[in-house]
Amino acid sequence: MNINLSDFAKSKILVIGDIMVDCYLWGKVERISPEAPVPIVQTLKRTYMLGGAGNVALNLASIGCQTDIMAICGNDKAGDQLKQMLSENLITSHLIFNDAHLTITKTRIMALEQQLLRIDEERIQTLQVGLKEYLLSKLREIILSYNAVILSDYGKGLLKTPDITESIISLCRANNISVFVDPKGKDWGRYKYATCVTPNSAELNLVANENIESEKELIEISERIRKEYSLDWLLVTRGSKGMCLTGEFPSPLLIPTQARQVYDVSGAGDTVISVLAAGVSIGLSFQDAAMVANKAAGVVVGKVGTQPITKDELEAVLNHS
Repeated sequence: MNINLSDFAKSKILVIGDIMVDCYLWGKVERISPEAPVPIVQTLKRTYMLGGAGNVALNLASIGCQTDIMAICGNDKAGDQLKQMLSENLITSHLIFNDAHLTITKTRIMALEQQLLRIDEERIQTLQVGLKEYLLSKLREIILSYNAVILSDYGKGLLKTPDITESIISLCRANNISVFVDPKGKDWGRYKYATCVTPNSAELNLVANENIESEKELIEISERIRKEYSLDWLLVTRGSKGMCLTGEFPSPLLIPTQARQVYDVSGAGDTVISVLAAGVSIGLSFQDAAMVANKAAGVVVGKVGTQPITKDELEAVLNHS
């Protein structure tokens, strides 16, 4: 595999999807509450990260890609915070602020080297017709400047809006732009004709309505789903079992896991689709890009909390493979 990580700087990728704020409250537990049998967490610090589609964009920016993001958020403090964090990470934002929407915030309580609790502030809703048409109009204006588009679907409403995902994929294909999808739910009809979809094992089981146990079943069902939805490629992430890539070549590719120690799998899927899209956009084959993405995922699951892969970390893991 011949890869020059400096080539990522030539790639420009647009992320579209459900953006959110990831808040972490880090603390320690020394006693149990006298009010209820629950631990008392003494907060030591509070940190904020880009979450959801924002974490996909952060992974791209962290490995050196020119990165844009298009998303909906509320006219609220968390929305302002998102805009600031995107700017600080050199991500060009095409955020659409709307009074009817709430900026999604996930707050994780961390202590004893683990997550004790998560609090979600969200309002799941699809876009009104006028807002949908505004987003698609804006996309048509800027689409030709990108090498690839990533649809980051967290099931929060944007990509569940009727016909919006189909319209984005159609626009990308008409302009010969690869479109990568991180899916949610079992309604994959809206992902039809995407270049690549990247489900985890549970998501593949859901859409296939199967309980896949053997690698033979995995390959057969992956290929069936790929053809059913007219996908060029399907990359299944399998946690500790690695990945399975099926697509436009004679045989499937089973990739063993790269993780040495797993602390937190949150955000690993974001890293996979980011590095995969970045690799393909600079000319890597899907096979090579998938193997690089697998190595990147092995790094991020060794971190606590949602954190992106960095260019230095990716270079190090590639050099030691």
